[in-house]
Amino acid sequence: MSGINYSQCWEDSDLLEQALDITAHDTVLSITSGGDNSLALLLRAPKKIFMIDKNPIQNYLTELKLRAPQILDHAQYLELLGVRESKNRLEYFRQVSHLLSLDASTWFLQHGDVIAQGVMHSGKFERYLNTFRKFLLPRVHSKQTVFEFINQANLEKQITFYNQTWNTWRWRLFFRLASNASLLKKYARQVGTLCGGVIADTNYFKRLERLIYRSHLKHNYYLHYSLCGTYGESCPNYLLETNHRTLGACDPSTYEFHTDDILSFLKKTPNNSLTKFNLSDSFEFLAPEEAAPVWNEIVRTSKNGAVVAYWCNQMEHVPPHELKSQVVRNTDLERTLTAYDRLYFYQSFHIYTIVK
Repeated sequence: MSGINYSQCWEDSDLLEQALDITAHDTVLSITSGGDNSLALLLRAPKKIFMIDKNPIQNYLTELKLRAPQILDHAQYLELLGVRESKNRLEYFRQVSHLLSLDASTWFLQHGDVIAQGVMHSGKFERYLNTFRKFLLPRVHSKQTVFEFINQANLEKQITFYNQTWNTWRWRLFFRLASNASLLKKYARQVGTLCGGVIADTNYFKRLERLIYRSHLKHNYYLHYSLCGTYGESCPNYLLETNHRTLGACDPSTYEFHTDDILSFLKKTPNNSLTKFNLSDSFEFLAPEEAAPVWNEIVRTSKNGAVVAYWCNQMEHVPPHELKSQVVRNTDLERTLTAYDRLYFYQSFHIYTIVK
């Protein structure tokens, strides 16, 4: 893998934090991805968090997000990552590069364009969103219309604006074109998705419309970025100024990066040692016969009462039936949290408790 697949996380961190309810006694396995959600969990001060990803560059990206606050102030940090405009990103990186692992520092030095443009914009998925925003969206709505839509005073006015102004035939046409599953697989998503399982409802337009009717977009940085390329009035937890010092002061003994797939990592993990799992949408990369061994290892490595959380996008995945008594689904909590999901990409959010 030669590039960044996701430079941000596109699973709602609020759902994840509430589902896992991290404490100081927890040992966590978290898929690294864009790093945002793993850092949100790290900020909850677990005993230990293992951040794993098959793509080493996702770990390099998260190293940068995690360690740069040791030197940069909050404003400089936002500039470095691309949250704010800057001409000083390469200089800021020079200041923090020695804090990174040799592999991470070397990769970024060889890809200075990634730093120069702001790493938060550099993922395959983010580039796809930016292409939609720059080349397709202007054919549908003016910048003024986009600004008005994303900044309505309340949910009721947002819904009215959507019905009366936003939801035109051009919007429906171009959105359905951009959200075509084949295009997403080729140009936006990480290689290897859609390996198995049951095909879920992939009508992203319906999912987005339901979100517009329940979520005030002015305070939804995921949608604000998708339509405007900026976070607006909110941002991921790790970027909050109140968390900046805490992030920079994280004890290195409390976290580890591993370039590994889930099964390989778990096979090297002792029995009864993990308590919380953020598995992102990992099961979309696995055929059913590949997922079963992962679940067996999850059960083996879990302490009694461990919690597993993951999302399903186009492939609906549930644990093997033979583990039903040991992997118990928390449908009530799933239903409660999903009602507040700030995203529309995923068909379902799964929460399981391990019973041993």
